[in-house]
Amino acid sequence: MKLRYLAFILLGFMACDNELNVIEDYQDIPIVYGVLSSSDTAQYIRLERAFVDPNTSALDIAQIADSLYYEDASVQILHDNQIYNLERVDGNLEGYIREEGAFAQAPNYLYKIRTANIPLIDDEAYTLQINTTDNTEPVSSTIDLVGASNITTPSSSIGFDYIQPTRVRWRKGDNARIFDILIQVNYRERRLSSSTGFERKFVTWNMGSNIESSNDDIENFERPGIDFYAFLAGELEANPDIERRFDDITVILHSGGFEILELNRVSGANLGITSSQDVPNYTNLSRGRGIFTSKFKEEKPGIALKSSSMDSLIEGQITKDLNFKS
Repeated sequence: MKLRYLAFILLGFMACDNELNVIEDYQDIPIVYGVLSSSDTAQYIRLERAFVDPNTSALDIAQIADSLYYEDASVQILHDNQIYNLERVDGNLEGYIREEGAFAQAPNYLYKIRTANIPLIDDEAYTLQINTTDNTEPVSSTIDLVGASNITTPSSSIGFDYIQPTRVRWRKGDNARIFDILIQVNYRERRLSSSTGFERKFVTWNMGSNIESSNDDIENFERPGIDFYAFLAGELEANPDIERRFDDITVILHSGGFEILELNRVSGANLGITSSQDVPNYTNLSRGRGIFTSKFKEEKPGIALKSSSMDSLIEGQITKDLNFKS
């Protein structure tokens, strides 16, 4: 999931309460967003605060960096009677650049711990505990960690038929409750009018989002193969000066925890694990607003395209103008 989810939670909550509760006293509400994943090299927790202030616009407050963050907060993860302290860092320096908008861009504080410094074990309980040092109760939430899922189909090659559906199958990990499937198409292209060689590129097709878990250990998802070609035709430029060569496909499976499933059910919106849509009022925290959950990302690279599908890519009615060559 993307860290910018919190921007939508924070802005929506501040704007709504600032409008509806103008006669209430000043309030300070912790806003938390955290997703643990053993497939990432570091874990980040975002902690901000929302205000209900009868005298100040929420949009004005959002532009004041000092008003967004707790100065002396402590963020910890508890596991197996051990306490792991997270360090406050500037997300802008970590590669998480805050986009321009309603919120102050810098600093962009996050709380970080390297995955190598905390054991993330499938199906074990982890508690997030936050003290905002304002003489209030700690913010806490406990989850069971999502384990690794294993893609079983495709194994070495995949086909996309104009008529028949394409299927992806996987053995789900512990506590995995909702899934997104992405198809990354790896290819090379060059301009015939230029002396430069081929440049490696890729495009990513969202094959399926918000796929809820069944009661079976093995999950599967199907989608009409023709949609694959329609995606490519809409994504790539049809230009006779561009020559392309198909390389292979990477199948990517995002598995999300129970909390993400509940978030989607509450929202009733098309909100995928890796999307950036607005987040409704939902929380699994002891106080404040936000979400603490876990996910896992499985990648299966080097998947070949079946010969019949390669023919359709090169010569088929939908994609022939993309100028793929064998």
